Amino acid sequence: MKNITIKGLKISSVITCFLVASMVLVSCNDLLSVDSKRLTTDTQYDLNAPGDSVYSMFGVLSRLQKLADSYVLLGELRAELLNVTATSDTYLREINDFNISSDNIYVNIKDYYAVINNCNYIIQKLDTGVVDKGQKLKLREYATVKAIRAWTYMQVALNFKTAKYYDKPILTVADAEKIVPEYTIEQLANILIDDLKPLKDVSYPNLGSIDSYNTSMSYFPVNFVLGDLYLWRGSLTGNTSDYESAATAYHQLMYDNHIVIDKANTSYWVPVNNTISNDAYINWLNAFSLSTNEVITTITCPTDYGQNFYLDSLNNQSKIAPSSISISNWMKQTYYLNEASNSQGDLRMYGSIWFKEFSTKPISNNSYTVENGYNFYIYKYKLYKQNVIVYRSSLLYLRYAEAVNRLHKPKLAFAVLKYGLNSTNLFNEKIVPAKEKTTPLQTYMSFTDSRFINNVGIRMRGLGNIDKDTTFYTIPKMAGMTDSVLYVEDMIQQELSLETAYEGNRFQDLMRITLRRIQNGEGTEAYLANKVAEKHTDNKEAIRTKLLNSNNWYILPK
Repeated sequence: MKNITIKGLKISSVITCFLVASMVLVSCNDLLSVDSKRLTTDTQYDLNAPGDSVYSMFGVLSRLQKLADSYVLLGELRAELLNVTATSDTYLREINDFNISSDNIYVNIKDYYAVINNCNYIIQKLDTGVVDKGQKLKLREYATVKAIRAWTYMQVALNFKTAKYYDKPILTVADAEKIVPEYTIEQLANILIDDLKPLKDVSYPNLGSIDSYNTSMSYFPVNFVLGDLYLWRGSLTGNTSDYESAATAYHQLMYDNHIVIDKANTSYWVPVNNTISNDAYINWLNAFSLSTNEVITTITCPTDYGQNFYLDSLNNQSKIAPSSISISNWMKQTYYLNEASNSQGDLRMYGSIWFKEFSTKPISNNSYTVENGYNFYIYKYKLYKQNVIVYRSSLLYLRYAEAVNRLHKPKLAFAVLKYGLNSTNLFNEKIVPAKEKTTPLQTYMSFTDSRFINNVGIRMRGLGNIDKDTTFYTIPKMAGMTDSVLYVEDMIQQELSLETAYEGNRFQDLMRITLRRIQNGEGTEAYLANKVAEKHTDNKEAIRTKLLNSNNWYILPK
């Protein structure tokens, strides 16, 4: 990537740290230890008062805080984009090397079950039959809590291979001693999909503003979680209808919430005489401002009352760092201005990571020359402050692309990356051919509404007028549909690494694609093993050999 002068780094760090009121309904720190004395009686909280459900939601969100570090570190250090450093502690190295001890401070399965137990209490106690002016007053809170519980169950199964399934709260020692079934992610998906489907049309609750910046309380959309469950189940079973259900759920969330990839939030080189100059505007991060709907779900992690949140300090102290692979991913992309002017480098690199030497300088409204060769830290963690972003718009579109690609619509999936889904592009035969469309259009392909008019390709956020390129970013002529689908799936996987690096998804994304290819007879465990092992320069073959056994992808009892 060439030397640049950053002319207008417009960064809106509106995802500010805030205090979440914590009403812990059930004593869950020792949830799986039957000798716990700190248990709540069944009648202590009945959620009868009008505000009880809101306070109870705060209690669930306070429990989610304990999962934030684990979500990111397990999702990224075990993959190839985030790396340990010379100053990393033993516990980080354990995660990085797939050798996690039972006392690892970043990984505690009890924290996951604490969230589930709090959710189960609210689900049991909320009276969703209360109606006012024809609306069920607490149904929205009920749907949100069910989505949080389903998401948490997914994390347990994906990290620990199986999850003990509790559908009732543990309120007594006797409850804790009951034998419950233990399910894999495929078995959980069957249960959780049936649980969430009746709630897919329920709007999310407006819990108001919770800080001086008027930041709204974040939520876990039923349709995002539902789409993910379908996507996982389809990947594990090969059931094509699950991909259609996933695409439909993702599309409904896009439509209901007017979610687009907006061209206004693209970084670009300033053109001079129709040629790329040395000046760049880093507008990609504007997507995280209050005026957009990029950020969908966050876990907030205030430390005011002694709650641990390690991610920002690990980043500040350089105990975690971008891997050379992740930097190379951005560097080798082709930025396209026009046929005569292009350059190497994805501008999304700036904002995902930043130069340590400039970390103490003001960023807004300053111009200075930066050059290659500096040490980097992860700027996303600075921008997000004491928050972890779980779901955002670009991830939604990339998951959608993954689903429709497996419906034998690789050009439609490719359009998500390069062109954007709107009425103009959808009916352009060169972009989405007739053989990939139905008459009438399937619901999940309906992007003709005016709300999608400004939808652009995700790559345009950092790679210029890539929608006009006919040379660098294309699908070559393939032997058959299977080859096209696999080729585009690799492009989606790469785009996930460029757009959502360090956010907590990477290892699970690689798992899902690898397991899908194994199920379909299209590949082996080597798909994941080779990518992750590349980061481990000192013990590459040992890590690769370990990961060729899929049991080693999970945190199993020692």
